[in-house]
Amino acid sequence: MDEFPRVRSVQAMSYEEEGGQMVALNANDGLADQAVVVSLPAFYLITLMDGSRDINRICGEFQLQFQREVAPADVENLVNQLDKALMLDNDRYRQAAKRALDEFLVAPVRAPVHAGKSYPDQEEALSSIIEKELADHPAAGADSAESVIVPHIDFRVGAAMMAEGWREIPSGPDNVIVILGTGHYLADDFFACIDKDFETPLGPMEVDREFLAALGGNFGEDLFKNRISHKAEHSIEFQALFMASRARKGSAAKAVPILLSFPENIWEMDHLLFNGSRVDRFVASLVKTAAECGRKVRYVASVDFSHVGARFGDEEPLTDHRLRIIEREDRELMEAVKNIDAKRFLSRIREFNPKNRICGFPPLYVLLNLTKAKRGKILDYRQNLEGEMESVVSFASMALYE
Repeated sequence: MDEFPRVRSVQAMSYEEEGGQMVALNANDGLADQAVVVSLPAFYLITLMDGSRDINRICGEFQLQFQREVAPADVENLVNQLDKALMLDNDRYRQAAKRALDEFLVAPVRAPVHAGKSYPDQEEALSSIIEKELADHPAAGADSAESVIVPHIDFRVGAAMMAEGWREIPSGPDNVIVILGTGHYLADDFFACIDKDFETPLGPMEVDREFLAALGGNFGEDLFKNRISHKAEHSIEFQALFMASRARKGSAAKAVPILLSFPENIWEMDHLLFNGSRVDRFVASLVKTAAECGRKVRYVASVDFSHVGARFGDEEPLTDHRLRIIEREDRELMEAVKNIDAKRFLSRIREFNPKNRICGFPPLYVLLNLTKAKRGKILDYRQNLEGEMESVVSFASMALYE
């Protein structure tokens, strides 16, 4: 057992259960199949596991904070539970991560990670959900969208609004669909491409390797060195379901999956990889590749908006007033997107992002600098509350037209 346990970066979500408040921990990187569910006191113990404290010190600090004892054996059991779930930063985790990376690199396709969790892993059940959502959200008019903005929140929450956006994009056989997803696991660079088809319960989402090869030539760098970031990422996996559904109906369109993640101040950063000029050079390479490919290129930005509340580290509780402010600020961003105003969008992001954590900022910024659209439309907006006003994630669907 680890003498000085160090917990990896994990997602914590609290919820009410008979008997009290519980916290579900999930590493979200595809290595562990199930979440670890603990009580609030156990969660506090976990927050002390930063590699600087041994078991006895963790027990002592817990007792000092809560005026109650905890047995070292109970903390050891908790550490073992986390170790089994690969949530500790130790040799066992690193060996498992290397095995997973090796398996991912040699696999012919990108396997679905969230099937059977966020959406059904059975073809008929999943197809029924998608067809129902598409039927419930018919395209609003005769115009077809050049780009859409759709959510990537859990499929059980966001499928309807995903469908709302996808209905706006025609399924022409000559389409290239560039999917700009939020890279929640990107760390070593601001982008990651992948040259593997996405396997889904509905069949594959085929990847456009010809487009990717041209993009790599125009950008002049290796596009795939961070492909592992796609392994457990849901922001593109959820959109792959709609692409696969279209393919079943005869669409020959292929996808270009790109993950993006960078801070709003990247233009002020002096870093070899994370710098604004490199971001803009990547965007320029995408523009050039789209112009040269000889096919109609459409864009899907898979994004969520604000992330506020206890789950995201905020100490102040949510209130109705705070939710109204979040919506107002989200809608300011959405108006900038609707008006294809990249300059105003970036200005508002720099103001709102530090407090609202808009994870969809990088794909939206790139989209606004790629699109040829002249006007946009807000299709829907929603705030998804978690617990008793504990946390909120907001998301929207939009369409942009030439």
